[in-house]
Amino acid sequence: MRHAPLHSAAARAVPHRQDRIDSSGAWWSGTKPASQQQREQQQQQPYVIGSSAGRGDTAPNSPPVSDAAIDQLADVLQSARGALVLTGAGCSTESGVPDYRGPAGAYTVSSFKPMTHQQFMASEENRARYWARSFAGWHKFSSVRPNSAHDGIARLQHAGWARALITQNVDRLHQKAGSPSALELHGTTHEVVCLDCGRLSCRHEFQELLAALNPDAAAAAAALAAAQDAQDDMQRLLRAGTAAAVHPSLREAPSSSSSSSSSSSLGSAARLVHNPDGDAQVVVETPDGEAAVVQQRPDGDVELADAGRGFRVPPCPACGGILKPHVVFFGDGIPAARAQAAMDLASNCRSMVVVGSSLAVWSAFRLAKAAAENGAKLVIVTAGPTRADELAAVKLEARAGEVMARLAAHPSLQVPPVY
Repeated sequence: MRHAPLHSAAARAVPHRQDRIDSSGAWWSGTKPASQQQREQQQQQPYVIGSSAGRGDTAPNSPPVSDAAIDQLADVLQSARGALVLTGAGCSTESGVPDYRGPAGAYTVSSFKPMTHQQFMASEENRARYWARSFAGWHKFSSVRPNSAHDGIARLQHAGWARALITQNVDRLHQKAGSPSALELHGTTHEVVCLDCGRLSCRHEFQELLAALNPDAAAAAAALAAAQDAQDDMQRLLRAGTAAAVHPSLREAPSSSSSSSSSSSLGSAARLVHNPDGDAQVVVETPDGEAAVVQQRPDGDVELADAGRGFRVPPCPACGGILKPHVVFFGDGIPAARAQAAMDLASNCRSMVVVGSSLAVWSAFRLAKAAAENGAKLVIVTAGPTRADELAAVKLEARAGEVMARLAAHPSLQVPPVY
């Protein structure tokens, strides 16, 4: 644990600017950097996350947290009679959801780049490609379960010690854990929005509609998802030391005649690789051992770099407009009302607990900065450095799940605060 003054010269030197995500996926503030080197220095952790198939806990290892550290966090909540909680990608990594720049992050282990808002709007083909991959990845992404960090935060909310929650994540794991409310700073993948009339619809219902419009693609995706589920089950049993009891059917990837000849020709060499924004690619091991990314087309063929061709995406049923996930894409901006609501919470809180965020993006850092500048105690619980370390009254480098579970169970926080 390290302590830092609430107001340092370095922190005061950071100007207030408006953030936007550029076409390369980097955040920039105010004006764009004059050079590529400056631009690279301003690259920040993006916000859209998803589920990684076949992977368990993706959080970095951290040493155990002392009782004294938990006591200190509890004291902060008690003295402030509750806190504003701000969560980032590190809150969900223990659920198997990767971040971007952590040790197991998408940018660290692959060349993954999300589609920008400008690319999504540029052509119907791009939108079909996005939705085809999103369609393939939704089964895994939507089945991710909350971990002890989400559970601990929900318990603190119900007990009155977490007075409000802002999340940078789009996975709805806080709601799954029972959080009564959460301001979703960057939106959610669980809703679909019409860009013309603003109509919102349920992503699960939209998934069913996509399946009905693309039956061959649905069959192929289902077969590959079933194979991945079987492989995941085997990995879990191997980790638990009970693989000997597994039925033989779980030891081989299931096949499906409905997925046409391409599925059978891919065999066990095919697998789904899930990207952090919840979409997926089909990967096949080539004879030379290299991994080739392919897309199974609705007619059953497999084409390299052909994601989305022939994939049908319906228009808005109300106005015929373009449909997209209700998230802030790269290259887009946070809606003004939502950004202001988050700032109001940050400016008026007496303490803020940041959980699992590097605060690298301005949309999150400005909230921590505003809280500290208005006299709130800033507590950061994150494995690794953050942009606001110099602002923090308490910095604890630890896994979010352990800390939040123990904090929620702390004896001094079992009685609701008196306001």
